[in-house]
Formats: sequence, C-alpha cells, structure tokens
Amino acid sequence: MSNPPRMDVDASIAGEPAHNQAHKKVPNLHTSPAKTQSGKKKAQPKKKVFLPLLQTILLVCVLLLSTYTYVQMNTLADVKATAGEDAAEMLVRTEGRVADSICTEGGAEIFLGNDLNSNGYLDEEEVTSSTKVCHGKEGLSGPQGNPGTTASPLTSLLEIEELEVGNITCLNGGILIHSGIDADENNQLEGDEIVSSDAVCDGLIGSNGANGQAGLNGAPGESGTQGAPALVEQHQPSPAVCPSGIILRFGVDDGLGDGVEFDGLLHTDEIRSSIQICSTPLLYGPISDMFQNSGDGLTTNCDSMAWMVEQQRLLSAGVNGIDGCEIWVSAGTEASTQVLLDINPTGDSLPGLYLGLISLQTPYGERVFFDADDGINGRQLWVSDATTNGTNPVEESGDFISVSSSSKAVAWAQGIVVKSGNDDLLWSDGVAVENAFEHPSFSQLQQQDLATETLGMTTFATEMLFSNSTHLWFSAKSQNNIEPNLLTVGGEFHSWDLHPSGASQPNAPLLLEDGIVVVADGVNGRQLVRLFEQGNHNWLTNLHHQGTGNPTTNVAQHLGIHQIGDILVFDALTSGVDPQVWAHNLTSGNTQILSTSIVAPGDWAGGIVHQQRVWFDCVAPNVAHEICSSDGTVSGTHVETDLRAGMASSNILAFTSYQEHLFVLASGQVDGVESGSSLWHLQDGKQPSLAYDPWPGVNNNSASGTYGELLLTEHHLIFVSHDGVRGHEIHAWSHGEQTGEWLIWPSSA
Repeated sequence: MSNPPRMDVDASIAGEPAHNQAHKKVPNLHTSPAKTQSGKKKAQPKKKVFLPLLQTILLVCVLLLSTYTYVQMNTLADVKATAGEDAAEMLVRTEGRVADSICTEGGAEIFLGNDLNSNGYLDEEEVTSSTKVCHGKEGLSGPQGNPGTTASPLTSLLEIEELEVGNITCLNGGILIHSGIDADENNQLEGDEIVSSDAVCDGLIGSNGANGQAGLNGAPGESGTQGAPALVEQHQPSPAVCPSGIILRFGVDDGLGDGVEFDGLLHTDEIRSSIQICSTPLLYGPISDMFQNSGDGLTTNCDSMAWMVEQQRLLSAGVNGIDGCEIWVSAGTEASTQVLLDINPTGDSLPGLYLGLISLQTPYGERVFFDADDGINGRQLWVSDATTNGTNPVEESGDFISVSSSSKAVAWAQGIVVKSGNDDLLWSDGVAVENAFEHPSFSQLQQQDLATETLGMTTFATEMLFSNSTHLWFSAKSQNNIEPNLLTVGGEFHSWDLHPSGASQPNAPLLLEDGIVVVADGVNGRQLVRLFEQGNHNWLTNLHHQGTGNPTTNVAQHLGIHQIGDILVFDALTSGVDPQVWAHNLTSGNTQILSTSIVAPGDWAGGIVHQQRVWFDCVAPNVAHEICSSDGTVSGTHVETDLRAGMASSNILAFTSYQEHLFVLASGQVDGVESGSSLWHLQDGKQPSLAYDPWPGVNNNSASGTYGELLLTEHHLIFVSHDGVRGHEIHAWSHGEQTGEWLIWPSSA
C-alpha cells in the first residue's frame, strides 16, 4: 500500500516558500453575517424579535422550575432521614433533542425529579416533570425593498446579575437573568434594552435529619446532620467557543467527592447538572496565521500540538517566516495566537520533533513537556506552563535531559518518563530529575533492590515505553537480550524472558485489566502474548504465513491491537502483500480472520474503539480506500462508507470520538461536489455528514490533516488545514452544537 501524503524526511523549515496556488478570500470565524468582497455586510431583512424573546422566557421558566424544585428538596420524599443522609436528592438531567415534529430544528429536553434509588442518575421512572426547549427556526425573508443603507441584524443578549444573600428577591442569594435586544449594537445589554428579568435563587438549607437512636448505657443519642443547600452558579463560556452566552451549573453544597461542604462554592464533584447557552453559533475556523498570508505556519517536522485543560491553552510548534520553527501558544482565537518563546534565536528549535508535546498534571500544576534544540546545548527535554517565564529546559543542578531520534516519553507517577539520548530511563516532574528506578516515592530499600535488579540493563525503551497511572511497561536489553519489564509506583519490578534464544522486541501494547497484551518474537515468530502484572505470561496466537508456512513477521503494525469485550482485533500479514483483519477471543482462545476482502486495515489512520466497534481505514472491493468497522466477528466486519463514490479513494487520515459521535479527517463528496480533505461526522448508523470544510467550493482542497493530528478537547476538534487564503494553519471546530451539549439561541432579530 502507498504511504500517507506527507514527507518522511527532514526539511528546511524557516522561511519555507508558500505553495504556488490560487487563493480566494474566506471569512475567519463563521459567526457573523456574510460580507461582500469590500468587507461590508450584505443588507439583510430584519427578523421579528418575538421568537428569540419567547425562547429566552421559556428557558428562564425552566430554570425557575428547577430552582423551585431545589428549594422544595426536603419535601419531595416521604421517608424521614436518619442523620440527614437518607433524603432523596433532586436531580436535573438535560438531553440533546434531534429535529422532529415538535422541535423542527432540534433542541434539548430538561428532566427534573428525585434520585429515589440513590444511584446518582435521574432514571426514567424518577422523572416528575420535563420541559422541551427548541432551537429557533429562521423565518422566511420578506420581499425585497428599495436599495438603502447596509443594516446589520440586531442581536439578542443575556446578562447575569449576582444576588447576594439577604436580597429581597432571593433571601439565600442567586442570580438575576436579564434578556433583551442590543439596539445600539455595542454588545452590552443596557437598562433601556432589557425586555425581561427573572431570578434564579439558591435553595434553602435542608432540614436536619432525625435524631439517631439513644446511646448505650444512657449515653446521648446521635444528632441529625444539617442538610446542604442547593446552589446555582453562572460562568462565562470560553471566548474561543461562544462569544456571547452563559453556563449555568446546578448542584448541592454537600462536599461530594473532592468538594468542600457548606463553603458556598460549587465544586466540580458537587455539580449535578449544567446548561450551556450561546446566543450565536459556536465558533469555528482558523485560529492562527503564524506565517501570514499564504505561508505555511505548520509543516513537516513542525506540527506538534497539545491542549492544556487546566490552562485552556493550546501549545504548538509553528513557523512565522522570521523566527524559525518555535513554540507557540493560543487561547483558541487568532488574536491570542502568538510565539511563546524563541528557543533557538539562530535557527529552528523544532519543538516536539521526537517526543511530541505531552500535557500532564504534576505536583506543580498542568505542564507540557517537549523536546527542543536551543542551538547551543543540542536537543533537550523542555517544560512549559504556557507562560514565557515558565518555559525552560528540564534540568537539576546543571544536568539536562538529552533527547535523540530514538527517545520516547510517557506520563507516569505525576511526571514524565523519558528514554534519554544517553540511553537512560529518567523521570521528571519538571523540577526534579531522577533515574526512574530512584523515584522519590520509593524507599531507600526499594531503590537498592531496583538497582540490583536492573544492573547492566541497556537499550531502554527502543521498542516499547507504555504506562497508565500506576504501571510503567518498557523494553530493555539485559542478559536475555531485549525483553519487556514492568515497574509500578509501589516499587514492584518484574521482567520476562519471552524468547530465551533471542530478543522478543515487544511492541503494540494494549492495556488489559490485569496486565497488557503485546506483539513479541518467540519460537513461532511474532505473536500476541499476554503479560500479567504478577510476572507470568501466556502466548495467545500461533499465526503462520499461508503461502510459505513460515511464522508471521508483520503483526499489529498499522491497526494495532484493540479490545471489544473479550475479543482482541488486530492486523496481520498472513497472505499476499497486504495485512488483513484478525481477531482473538480471550475466553475461547480462538483466532480467526475476519474478512478476506478487506485489506490494509489502519494503514493510514490506525484504528479507534467507538461504541463497541473498532473503526479503521481500509481498502475494499468497489470502494477503494474507505472506512471499515468490526465488532470482532466475521458477520460484524464490513465497509461503513463510500465518501467518494466508486473506486475513488477517500484518503482517511485520522479518527477521534466524543460520546456517540465519531469524527474523521477524510475526502468525500456532497451532491457530487468534492470536499477535499475535510472534517466528517458519523453518528449511530446515519449517513456521514460534512461537519466542516475549511475551504469550500468546487475544486478546492483544504488538505486537512496533511500535517499534525486530529486533536480532541472538551470544546473543540483541532487540526491543521488550508483555507485558500492562508497556508497550512491551525483550525478549531466547536463540537458542542453537533453533540447537543449547547443550546444555540438565534443571534439576530
């Protein structure tokens, strides 16, 4: 099979010439009305104002109903509480609503009720009331009038006013929601523009629980605990997602999880439900123009990215044509995207060239680790907190961690483990640097034992470096050549000797409940083997090439290994020139080929488990390169799409999923018009739909995914694309509207 359309060799980065192609102007973020080529907005007929106001009032009524239910919490259950712990809790549940006869444009349904079975979820039989909130439908345009001055549609706005405890409207505090029309178009809701104001009050303190039984020998009985108050908090959405809206969070100040009870604050674990409202469509479009105009801001060897959840920042490599390939930072908008630090003033630092950018939580907060070359000390491990002063090489007492093309890195034990350029296995939290076998949590005795057990080990992690929160799996060479090893955060260590007469060279690890599965060399060639945490192992497969009879040599090289229940799905080359899809049943021990017609699984995009199926790119008769999926059975393995009809390949480049939604970068057709490489959406067996085409139009190809990856955040899908005006730059598409997590109110009236 051919390789993906990207270069595999090092190339010049700084000042790289722009691609020689025609460009057309496209809007930056698609949230404003269409504009003429002169930049002026097209005249549009004004829409009636009653529809958005009616929807706003409907939502406020829902919120008031929710608050009333919270206030009445201790009256909803007939069972008296013992020590204040047995009362049924009020829950709010929201669900996205697809378009139907009731909500022709889709919307949401809000359910209220008591958690009678105390499972933390509002079951159907517990629902006491529900309200449908529909998205607005754009009205028909009126007849065209005489030419006049260009007019902009007026915007509906929501504004939140906090009410302190003791307020006459809300004795326990709360918020006041003002809604109205921005008549003077200054993006602020002023007093004379307010149409309605409605209060959402915090709940009352719950009643005390019933006293406990009398103590033994006349001791006083246990008193009931005080019920916790219900809280409603409002937050501003990220400007990179919604420029005008609110987020309402409902919960109980009961100290659930990591929360703090009775502190008046709604901690994450105390939140029971939330509603997110935006008065405009969610943002999408380019968020960078690093190499201004038609230059490529991201390109070969300069396309690594990482999203920081805590900081709400995107760190990436990038080129501006002046400073070379350096580290950039963005809050998700083009105006916020800028060079974070020019690490190599004389050339390209190429951040993330070998290790990529890895975001993780450390004892000092969220940090991004990456490799970079400062032009003086060679390629080293760096760390950043998304600030210029907080972006530095990782070092301790003048010792730096060197990085080479054979280096690997994974997050483990509140830090990062790196196979260094000096063939050491090192751990760092961004401040301290230690040998991985001398982790600060290990006792002195454990460190001594580990020093003895790992004495003479070399060639760390050449084939495998893999981790979860507690276990670090790595390959290393000892007296038994290159074999797998395990180190836990508790200081336990295990080694395997899978191939006594040679090197097992393990790779393609998949985490299981009690260990991992890898592909390794044994006496029968490369096979699947299960490594248990206790140090034992079990060979799973015995594959042979059908033509030669020799043991297999190419297993899980592209698709990798994926688990569906007790079935492992993987690729193996056992005949012809292309791998095929195989499955191994962990319970029965049966191994079988799943399709004789589907070949090259995962060749370009690998695979992803989504809704109990493995999704992957494939080559199949009559459809060429398309999307396939498998549930681990022969009957359940088939082609899913034909994005480009017939034998035209769809060039599947990347997958990611969010809840029941699957997203893919691929080329397709809409009504016979080619989309080029764009973002597509698949959901619940429906026909694939084009989610976002960065460069729409006939014969336009944005080449999405040529560089970088498809990065999923809690807000966005982020990838590199070409929009016809600028070169390859970072684009963000907000998925909340597609997934139903946001209620979108019409922005014009």
